[in-house]
Amino acid sequence: MITHFRNFAKSKWAGGLFALIILSFLIVGAQSDIFASLGPRHIISAGDRSVDSNQFRADFERVRANLQEQAGRPVSYDDMVNENLHQQYLDSQTQRLGFLSWAWKNGIRPGKELVLAEIRKIPAFFNQITGQFDKDLYAQALAQQNLTSEMLEQDLRDQYVTAHVGSAVFAGLQAPRVYAALLAGQALETRDGRWFSVTQDMAGRAGAPTDAQLTAFMKENEARLRSPEFRMISLVLFTPGPSDPRPTVTEEQIQERYEFRKAALADPEKRTFVTLTVPTKEAADKIAADLRAGKAPAEVAKANNIQLGDYKGTPQAAVGDPAVGAAVFGLAVDQVSAPIQGRLGFTVAKLAAIQAGQAVTLESARPALTQELQAEAVKAATYAKVEQFEKARQEGKNLADAATAAKARVIQLPPFTQQGQLPDGQPMNAPRQVLESAYTLSKGGESDVIDAGDGQYFAVRLDDIRPSALPTLDEVRAPLGQQWTLRENARLLSAKAERSEER
Repeated sequence: MITHFRNFAKSKWAGGLFALIILSFLIVGAQSDIFASLGPRHIISAGDRSVDSNQFRADFERVRANLQEQAGRPVSYDDMVNENLHQQYLDSQTQRLGFLSWAWKNGIRPGKELVLAEIRKIPAFFNQITGQFDKDLYAQALAQQNLTSEMLEQDLRDQYVTAHVGSAVFAGLQAPRVYAALLAGQALETRDGRWFSVTQDMAGRAGAPTDAQLTAFMKENEARLRSPEFRMISLVLFTPGPSDPRPTVTEEQIQERYEFRKAALADPEKRTFVTLTVPTKEAADKIAADLRAGKAPAEVAKANNIQLGDYKGTPQAAVGDPAVGAAVFGLAVDQVSAPIQGRLGFTVAKLAAIQAGQAVTLESARPALTQELQAEAVKAATYAKVEQFEKARQEGKNLADAATAAKARVIQLPPFTQQGQLPDGQPMNAPRQVLESAYTLSKGGESDVIDAGDGQYFAVRLDDIRPSALPTLDEVRAPLGQQWTLRENARLLSAKAERSEER
């Protein structure tokens, strides 16, 4: 059996099999890799796909943000490099981009309609009131992830490629019989063995430790017993407190905002339809004729080897191609359009249903408009306090007096480590910028105003520093004695087992 296996491993068939296995690993690993992203130029080059320095930096920052959210504490680039995450990124991206370049050259290229259909499934890009696709929300959501629309579309396109090639490979891949034989041999293999038990009573038990033994044990475990440095700060908050009243919004403000946004707030007309897109007008004419003759859209799409675009309750603004959207919203129910020349070729559409739009009244929009106006008022009031605080600081006032002049709140935070942990080990709920600022100040130092984003501003004063230190023996005598006893008992047990084994 072993001889046959060795001969097989040296043959050309083994090389082909290993190539398929490597490809399957690339396919499976690529989609779950947390470093998966896109980008051109320089850092990585794999065929015509590459990653430049800007993209590398943006990807690494997204990875760092994810790690910070999972760990509940700040994570530095040095921490990531120490864990070899940069090398993992380079290896995974090189494999991934090489595979995608190969797939593109071999004609595996998802159409834009597939990509647009995926984007339309993401609720974060649609206005919650109107149900319309909102370009501002779309751009805002992408900016929060340091992405552009081109990067998102490319990422979705790559996911399609990976999924389709992966399903094809695994559907057709079969392991050689020699592997089945090896697995069967392992499953039917049996072994004989003998063992004996060694108990703590047989090995003996350690006595109570002396102070000298506990002191030595403390030195051996100094790194684990030493408490980290803690810092205590005063934090200036410019936002309203939980008990402060919400800003007053007048009826005139609500009416003015409603009139300004009336059209956008209305629930637009939605339509359900299908589209079939082909490169030439001749092919589109034939598809339109088949649909008008009563053939099912899915049957026509299969006959022409194209993807059927299926739109359920879609507003015109959410249709990716403006020409197609305009044509569809001019059709009657069950009507088939003439060929529409759009961005991707010639499209034929068939309308299935129409859902009439509905205007939004002032009363139905009032809660959302009031909340929106109040949020704007809070931001304006917060920024006004920040300006008053900075003016007072420029006049020579210290942090506490400047906060009083600006009518800001000052709170004292509990002690925390540089990683943002409280004495009980729990993460402290504070922005990363506040933690970083606290560990750049000397005792008594005061920071400038810190912009933490989303309309949040802070200022920090470092009140006290509790240095890193070992606990006294009396503070940890009981748990330390317990751990020492466990270690010594384990050592006696191990020694007894070794002596018994030698017999």
